[in-house]
Amino acid sequence: MVTTSETAASRRTTRRRPLNLWRLEETTSAARTWAGIAYLGAVALHLLLQEVGLRLRREEHRAWWAGSGRDLLNLAGFAAVGGTLRLFGFPAPAAALVGGTLTLLLFGVYVFMVTQTRLPHPRSLALAIGLGAAVPVVAWPGEVLRVFAEVAARLFSM
Repeated sequence: MVTTSETAASRRTTRRRPLNLWRLEETTSAARTWAGIAYLGAVALHLLLQEVGLRLRREEHRAWWAGSGRDLLNLAGFAAVGGTLRLFGFPAPAAALVGGTLTLLLFGVYVFMVTQTRLPHPRSLALAIGLGAAVPVVAWPGEVLRVFAEVAARLFSM
C-alpha cells in the first residue's frame, strides 16, 4: 500500500526531474573542447550544404524527389548539430530543442542572405552570421540552457 508521504515524495522527485533536463552534463574539458570543435564544424557544414538545398529547390518543378532531398539535407544537419551538442554535454531533450532551433535559424539565414539580399559575397556572410549565432551555444551553455528551460516552462507549464 502506498502512503501519502510516499506519494508526496514521488511528486517532488517528478517535479524536480525536468529541472535536471536543463543542466549541462559532466564531461572532461578535453571532450568538451573536441565536441565544441565538432559542433562548429557541423554548423559550417550545414550552412555550406544549403547551397545544394537551393539547387534542389530550383529542380523541384522538374524532379519530384528534389523536395525530399532538401528535407534529408536539413535532417542530416539537425542530427549533426544536435548530436554534437549531446557530445558537448547537453541533455538529449535540450540538445534536440537547441539543435532544432539553431538548424532552422541557420537555414533561414542562408536562404535569406543568398536569395533576398544583393550584398557582395552573400554565402560568406551567411556562414559568418551562422557561426556567430552558433558560438554562444558553446561559449555560454549554462545560460543557453537556462533560457531554453524558461521558454519551455512557459510554453509547456513545466
